[in-house]
Amino acid sequence: MPASQPAYHGHEFEALKLRYEDQVALLRTLTTIDWQVFTSYITVQVVLGSWLIQHPIDNILLKVGLAIIDFTLASIAGWLLFNNYKRRIEVVGTVKNLNEALGFTKPDIYIPGKAINPPTIFRPWVYGYIVGVITGVLGVALIIFGSSITP
Repeated sequence: MPASQPAYHGHEFEALKLRYEDQVALLRTLTTIDWQVFTSYITVQVVLGSWLIQHPIDNILLKVGLAIIDFTLASIAGWLLFNNYKRRIEVVGTVKNLNEALGFTKPDIYIPGKAINPPTIFRPWVYGYIVGVITGVLGVALIIFGSSITP
């Protein structure tokens, strides 16, 4: 085989199928990681908030230190979720390209007058996760600092 031909020459369908399968598996993995990061973060927030309600802290330095640690956890969770969102955009773009290469988005290729895949819209859920992370950190901050405020 000449050096100018790709290794998959003559096996284009198999190459596209392999790439499609690995990108779909990556999307599933990203979804699992997103869910695990978010549910773990929210669990920590609920446990911490519940514990703090039962055991208020009076020392302002301890409160600030705990708030810094909690904000750091929130930042890391948000950063991980946002990076997965950016990676998801890339993967979805690859899958769309593969669908196009396989003719799934073109009418009349497989079904007269229709395409296999309808036009799609990217619907990220990262913003919902980020709202949850922000709400978690604000809730714990209110519990931390609200215990020193008396009505």
